[in-house]
Amino acid sequence: MKTHSMLLICLLATLPAFAADAPRSTPVKPPPNAPITAPIPMPKAVLSGPQVTGLFQVLKADGTTVIQQAVVSPGSAAIGEINVATVDALVASKGRCAFNVRYNELSQIAATGTTNRLYDNDELVAQNTKIDLAANQLVTIRTQPYLVAGRNNVRLVVNAESATPSIGWVRVNVSGTCGAEAAPPVTTKPPVEKPPVTPPTVVKYGPGSAEWNKLYNAWGYSNYATTQLRAKGYARYADLVTLNAKLTTVVNARTVEKPGYGALMARWNSFASDAAFKAAMATVVTGTPGQK
Repeated sequence: MKTHSMLLICLLATLPAFAADAPRSTPVKPPPNAPITAPIPMPKAVLSGPQVTGLFQVLKADGTTVIQQAVVSPGSAAIGEINVATVDALVASKGRCAFNVRYNELSQIAATGTTNRLYDNDELVAQNTKIDLAANQLVTIRTQPYLVAGRNNVRLVVNAESATPSIGWVRVNVSGTCGAEAAPPVTTKPPVEKPPVTPPTVVKYGPGSAEWNKLYNAWGYSNYATTQLRAKGYARYADLVTLNAKLTTVVNARTVEKPGYGALMARWNSFASDAAFKAAMATVVTGTPGQK
């Protein structure tokens, strides 16, 4: 027993020594004049305004039953397609169909009085105004765009009047005519055959004919008259010169058409029957005024 007691006493006597040798935590002081660095603040999340989201749905006339739907695409990926028919439209007239449509939008912040627009191939086809949104509350928009028969590239512009509108795309293919009037059939009539037109026979006079002899005599006499009456004061002398030039042209051509012949002879007869012309020529021939 004494031996055990002595061992216990010796052990207890050594424990404080071990405790004194245990390492202690000591705060590290910064060196003097060291700058104090403020903690870096965490970035705040930027809240977004109204955004188009989810599905674009084309509904039946009851406004509830979905005909077809597609996810609204931001435009950076493949555009979803919807296929509908003219019979599904609310109204079909002049190549356009009006459909019941709905889609959703969501805003992380409250927004009031916003405007949404729908474009079809860059033409405005529907607009909703004065849309109010509470933060993080989904809003369903209903509208009735008029789409054309065939392919429609529909562009949804949410919060359109803001600096950062949200844009989505969907393609709607409308089969049928949407009430467009059919083009009238093209009828081709056989050409009407007209009988050949026979040009009228033009009567001409040339040397050897009685008409040519009369014209030739008039030309000879007018030659003589223009030479003799030059500077004699005959009032119609200029007309006489003109007629003589035309007669000369015909004589040189050795042919004249009947209408031309008649006109030339009528002009010559106007001189032959002119008393002043006769008097002037009588003076030339006899040298005595008024005598032949």
